[in-house]
Amino acid sequence: MNEYSDISRLEESEGISLQDLFRIVWNNIALILIITMWVVVIGVVYTFSVVKPSYTATTSLIVQVDAEAAGTNEQSAIVIANNLIGTFKEFIVSNTVIQSAINDIPELNGVSIATIKNSVSISTVSQILIFHVSVKYSSPELAQEIANTLVNNAIEIANEEENPYVFLQNKLKVMDPALLPAAPSSPNKTLNVIISGLLGGILALGVVFVKEFFNNKYKNVEELERHLNIKVLAAVPGTIKERKLVD
Repeated sequence: MNEYSDISRLEESEGISLQDLFRIVWNNIALILIITMWVVVIGVVYTFSVVKPSYTATTSLIVQVDAEAAGTNEQSAIVIANNLIGTFKEFIVSNTVIQSAINDIPELNGVSIATIKNSVSISTVSQILIFHVSVKYSSPELAQEIANTLVNNAIEIANEEENPYVFLQNKLKVMDPALLPAAPSSPNKTLNVIISGLLGGILALGVVFVKEFFNNKYKNVEELERHLNIKVLAAVPGTIKERKLVD
């Protein structure tokens, strides 16, 4: 029975206590600070020197249906307009509209349709007939020009007399044209520095605990007694400094 209780106490004592965690962190505080600092430095260099800033220009449009021309009442016209928003969202980023914008902007000569499509995002609010078309690009002037050209060309193509898109014709109108972005929308420099600090701290703690995990040496008498369940009667100083103090 006593042997069983001794084994149980030994198993319970093998876990790492909160005090041990604080001791491990404190004993390796210099290493933690160095690793964290280097990760922050790398993050700052990447944010301020490597990554290129991007600018976002946004234009607003409204979908409207003429109730009299559609032969319906105002409430039905609103329902029709609301249902058309999804179609207009896909129509604006269609290959036909994007290619027309590329053709109209000389600076986009050689740029692929996929590149422009990936730079465009469209946001809507439920039950609202207004939606926003945003273009994110490396040049603020091009971001503004692409956004305005896309929506204007979409309206012109939908309203063509020779080959009109009947369900889209005369139902889209620009509310607010895109303005020239005053500041880059990305990267978020402050957020990147904060994230670098957090990642550096996590990486440093990981390194410390991995180093501690593979270190199978006993640090002090208490740890030796706890793991081997024996009583230490005497200990020989380990370092030259400790031995001089004993002498």
